[in-house]
Order: sequence, then structure tokens, then C-alpha cells
Amino acid sequence: MPLIRVDDLLRHARTEGYAVGAYDAVDSNFVSAIIAGAEAARAPVIVSFAELHFGHYDFPVLMAAAKMAARRARVPVALFFDHGTGLETAIDAIRHGANGVMADVSDLPFQDNVAVTRAIVDMAHAVGVTVEGEVGYVPGVAGKDAILHPGEIQLTSTIDAVRYVAETGVDALAVSIGTVHGRIRDEVKLDLDRLAAIARAVAVPLVIHGGTGLADEQFRAIIERGVSKVNYYTALSDLASAAAAAALDPIDAGYTAGLDAVRNVVAAEVARTCEIFGAAGRSDAAQAVCRLWQEDGDQPQIN
Repeated sequence: MPLIRVDDLLRHARTEGYAVGAYDAVDSNFVSAIIAGAEAARAPVIVSFAELHFGHYDFPVLMAAAKMAARRARVPVALFFDHGTGLETAIDAIRHGANGVMADVSDLPFQDNVAVTRAIVDMAHAVGVTVEGEVGYVPGVAGKDAILHPGEIQLTSTIDAVRYVAETGVDALAVSIGTVHGRIRDEVKLDLDRLAAIARAVAVPLVIHGGTGLADEQFRAIIERGVSKVNYYTALSDLASAAAAAALDPIDAGYTAGLDAVRNVVAAEVARTCEIFGAAGRSDAAQAVCRLWQEDGDQPQIN
């Protein structure tokens, strides 16, 4: 299937009461596994690429592979630049094929966050790219123990959410209601009333970062209260690490045994979470209402 627009997909999810999974990829094997899992569930899917992981792979090369994989997929796929730290990196990501970007500057003072995000929105909207912003602060580091990188959690206020959406023009809003990036050792306590109030106050789809560690019923609860996109990586990383270690012991199993094991467990977890998020079986409906992302030859160019 051709690539689809992120804004249309998130609006469909919000209208129909489900959430799209956004799964970070760290190599082409992860890309293939994420798409395979979505295909097994017949779910639309977002394949994400986090700026904080760029030291581990060649981003332009992986994006080229991801675009080919997405266009061969049997479900709608979007490619997303996750946790971007500024205008220049967002421009670079779009030039290499991302059709959605996140402005991750919520650690800045509110007005600085607005200014940076607004600049990214103006640039991205000029070429039809969706922008996700964040107000409030979700601490932690994806793929690591959140307790080691706690920061200071800042829950999103409804007043700030309304102001931020109005002043930036973002298409989707990531909110802080108690989740953290990375592994958490205790039960996650979510402020569901806060989430419901924000969903009533803003018209854009809401996003939750730090999906790892939430119970299935917690996922269902946040989706019932307006979440349309769930970012999910650390659990995939942990499953992949364990599967590779088991497959490569004994060592004479060969490296490709580890690749196969990783692909299988990641695909299975993507399919499982698509079911929990309510995205399973939504592929055809999403495809019917989402505009196609422009092919490279027709894509507007950033000056």
C-alpha cells in the first residue's frame, strides 16, 4: 500500500475511538517486524525513528529501506521522526522521507517551547507534513531504566494544552499524565481525569509517550479518554534482546538465528498491542479515508 498521511490517520483513530501504535525502529529488521506485526493484525501502523537512536544507525539509509518496505506493505503505513530536538533536524528528517515529525522541546520554558514548535509547524505544514508537539514533560530515556533517568515529571495542565495548541498549530499533542520513557519498576499511576479534561478542551488527537509498563486495562482507559497514538519501544527492545540472547546460545547457532528470533518476537508484540489499542482490523477503513502521502517525485521541496 502507498504511504498515508499521519494527520488523516490520527483523525480517523480519534473519530473511531482507537489508537495507532507508533513503534520505534532501530534497524531494517525492526522495520520489517513492525510492518509484519501490523499486517498480522490488519492494523494501520506508524514506524518511528527517534533522534536519540541515530548514533546506532545511518538514518538516511534506514529511511530509504523503510520507504520501500512501507510501499510494499499490505496495511497503511506512515513514517515518523520521533523526539526531534529542533528545526534543523526536523527539516533533515522530512528531506529523507518522514511524513510526520515530533517537536520534543517540552523541557524548555513554555514560550520557548511554543516558539520552536511554531517554527517547525510553519516549515512542515508548507510541505504537508504532520507535526506533534508536547506540553508538560515525560521523563526518562527510551530503552533504559526510567528510575535511572527520572528528571522532574511535569503533568500537562488543561490551560497550557489549550494555549499550546492555539499558539503552535500542532496537529497532535503529546501529554504527560504519569507515564515515563523506559522501564518502570512500580505500577504506573495515571491521572485519567486530567487526560479526559484535556481531550474535552482541545480538538487535536492526543498522544501518550512511555507506553511500556502500562497494563492492558490502562491502555484501554487512556484510549477511551481520547488518546489516538501510543508510542511503544522499550518493551520491543527488551523482548528483542532476550530473544537474540536465547537464539545465540549456543554460539554456533549463527547470527541470522538471532535476527529471525528478534523479528518474530517484535512482530508478535506489535500484533498483540494493535489488538489492545483497538487498531486491529482497521486497515481497510483507515486506507479508505486517509489521503496518500506524495511519492518522492511529486513531493514538495523544502527551501
